[in-house]
Amino acid sequence: MKKFSIPVLRARTLLLAGFTAAGALAGSHALAQAYPTKPVKLVVPYPAGGPVDGVARGLADRLAKIWNVPIIVDNRAGANEVIAADIVAKSAPDGYTILAGADPTFATNQYLFKKLPYNPRTDLIPVSRVAFVNMALVVNGNFPANTMKEFVSVVRANPGKYNYSAGSGTAAHVHFDAFLRQQKLDMTHISYRGVAPALQDLLTGQIHATIGGITTAKPHLASGKLKLLAINGSKRAKSLPDVPTFAEAGFPNTEAYFYVGLAVPKGTPKAIVDAIASANSKAVSDPTFAGKTLEPFAYDALSETPAEFEAFLVEDRAKAEKKIRDAGASLDQ
Repeated sequence: MKKFSIPVLRARTLLLAGFTAAGALAGSHALAQAYPTKPVKLVVPYPAGGPVDGVARGLADRLAKIWNVPIIVDNRAGANEVIAADIVAKSAPDGYTILAGADPTFATNQYLFKKLPYNPRTDLIPVSRVAFVNMALVVNGNFPANTMKEFVSVVRANPGKYNYSAGSGTAAHVHFDAFLRQQKLDMTHISYRGVAPALQDLLTGQIHATIGGITTAKPHLASGKLKLLAINGSKRAKSLPDVPTFAEAGFPNTEAYFYVGLAVPKGTPKAIVDAIASANSKAVSDPTFAGKTLEPFAYDALSETPAEFEAFLVEDRAKAEKKIRDAGASLDQ
């Protein structure tokens, strides 16, 4: 019997591998071309009405028009985004379940909890950030300060007298705590489960201050029930031209922000991941989306490739780890 020589076998093996790789590439391309063919679920880790939900719903509206399929917003609030992130991490990796999460999922929870039901670094694929939210220092309208320097002076002269609201472990909590330690101020942290009850107590004066997105605060500025002392960002917000940035107010080392980003379960084909990122880019560049969902609340549109988002997270996670360890914060029971 004639035997194949080793060189012939190797040549045939390489040829077969080439056909296999080409077939896989063609199949992946075809998959992306067809996606999506049915409704897509956008899982939001917060109740309806908050800033992350607002961004997600604005995005869902644009994606529905881009893809010509329904986009279902599924609010799964609780556990500092862990519930929603776990649902997505354990979903089928087919692009039909997408997480619209924020800093807790992508950066902080891994340092706030000793154990999570999923691995945030390996069980979720970062797709792209959607929006960068510049947060502001908000005080009750009767608080005896109208500027950042006055705020620091009042709090410093009355250690322990004043309090601030933020959900434990949230971006607001981490940033406010870092600000207090930086300025050597003593305020009491009051944790709330949601924006609505915290806002109600801030309006009535039971809570004196908070750092947060301006979505819920803005309607109460004209009446004087709330005051914005400064806002994050390299320049003033278009919708709040009279509110200085932290740097303009004399605090260039203060930062307060969070971001909304998309993620899908591990194993999702790269072609679909790239297709979602591309659709996000089209959505956030739409003037209607920016004008209605982002600009009124001092949000900046973001459009990234998955690789760019991953590169950002390397730096952001390092910053989050330091802030949380400095604060000694933990969400473990």
